[in-house]
Amino acid sequence: MSLPPTRLLAERYHVSRNTVIIAYDRLVAEGYVEARGTSGLFVTSIPPDDLLLVSNPPDPLRPNGPPPSQAGEPLLCFAGSPGGGADRPTIDFWVGRSAASAFPLQVWRRIVTRLLSGESQYLTDYCDPAGIPPLRKAIADHLGRTRGMHVTTDQIIVTAGGQDALNLVMNLLRGHTEQLCIENPCYAGASMIFQSETLPIEPVPVDSEGIRTDCLPNKKRSLIYVTPSHQYPTGVVMTLSRRLALLRWADDTDSYIMEDDYDSDFRYDGPPLTALSGLDRGRRVLYVGTFSKSVGAGLRLGFAVVPRIFSDDARLLKAKMSNGQSWLEQCALAEFVSDGHFDRHVRKLRQLYKSRRDALISALRKRFRDPVISGQDSGLHLVWRLPKGMPNAVTIQMKARAAGIGVYALSSGGAFDFDGTAPDDMLMFGYASLTESRIVEAVEKLHGILRVMNSQDAGLNIP
Repeated sequence: MSLPPTRLLAERYHVSRNTVIIAYDRLVAEGYVEARGTSGLFVTSIPPDDLLLVSNPPDPLRPNGPPPSQAGEPLLCFAGSPGGGADRPTIDFWVGRSAASAFPLQVWRRIVTRLLSGESQYLTDYCDPAGIPPLRKAIADHLGRTRGMHVTTDQIIVTAGGQDALNLVMNLLRGHTEQLCIENPCYAGASMIFQSETLPIEPVPVDSEGIRTDCLPNKKRSLIYVTPSHQYPTGVVMTLSRRLALLRWADDTDSYIMEDDYDSDFRYDGPPLTALSGLDRGRRVLYVGTFSKSVGAGLRLGFAVVPRIFSDDARLLKAKMSNGQSWLEQCALAEFVSDGHFDRHVRKLRQLYKSRRDALISALRKRFRDPVISGQDSGLHLVWRLPKGMPNAVTIQMKARAAGIGVYALSSGGAFDFDGTAPDDMLMFGYASLTESRIVEAVEKLHGILRVMNSQDAGLNIP
């Protein structure tokens, strides 16, 4: 029996096509369906008893992990909110979406026009796979000013966004690594990369101070993934004591740290934070950054910063992965950063996003008693920890969506839970793409929805 095309199935069930693609990929990986050339996907011949098995033998590659029957399923793989279409909520707090109207179009157009008028030869030449030198220098200077990182251009590899940089780091350290560690819950993109490996995975819990360093394994030669500046999805900032403890652990166990600094340009309260890589001074941390949040995801430009001992290997590996990113976008971004446009743009965005964050917090405080909020100091999203007695986050998400409001439980917000311990009382709000008036309107509607739920069930604790 053949499976319907992904686009058709997505339209039939009103979900994102990416959701269907990921589901199909998983079915193929588990042997339930198979690809037959250009004919499509077909169900394989599997004995019915195999489909009905409840218990499975332990995975020898994950001896320290949870048994398969308790292993966490992906909370979401990038598809919680469609990129567009009729099923997108009217007011959508989708996480990671920036303000389209704030893109510096005039400056960008002027730079691109000038480049195209005088540098046509580069359109037919291959560039350095690691990235053009002016962009790598601009990134190095920017990281020195804003993240306390003293790096040279040879340590920087330009990639097609943050996800590409994560893949680069994983491939670079594969020969050194004997175990993978990852904060839990975590970013779904990182979880997919880790799960594609055959190495054992050790999830490490997160609390209000970041990753629990007291729960780190003692095994040598590990690779750990963390988001210390704005933990994804909870939004907490890793404390200095935890950062230093994590660096000591890496030294003691001959391990490396993958630092994902995905939205570090947006810090609203308190002094700027030195990156984990800045504290490390280029020994154990491999840093991943992106311009997707600060300039635009459509540019597909990110970067990795590697210790000097890996710089040659990283450049060679990048050459094997691709012949580099588009010359035009790289040159335009290099000039945009070097000439100060980027700093001015980020300052403008900080003011804009801080105003929208303040509007969201104010609206939540107005309608709900002393809401417990995390992640509000930085980034493009915050998390509301629901009071005891309220419905769980998934229930609220579904009720809100029916009313045209997109708020997201961890199970729909681009997060992954490895062991089923992720809390079900957290609602994620990505506020950057919404105006203050729309934010207030959405919270008012959300309050009304919860009041109706309260009238239907007197046992609920809804103000």
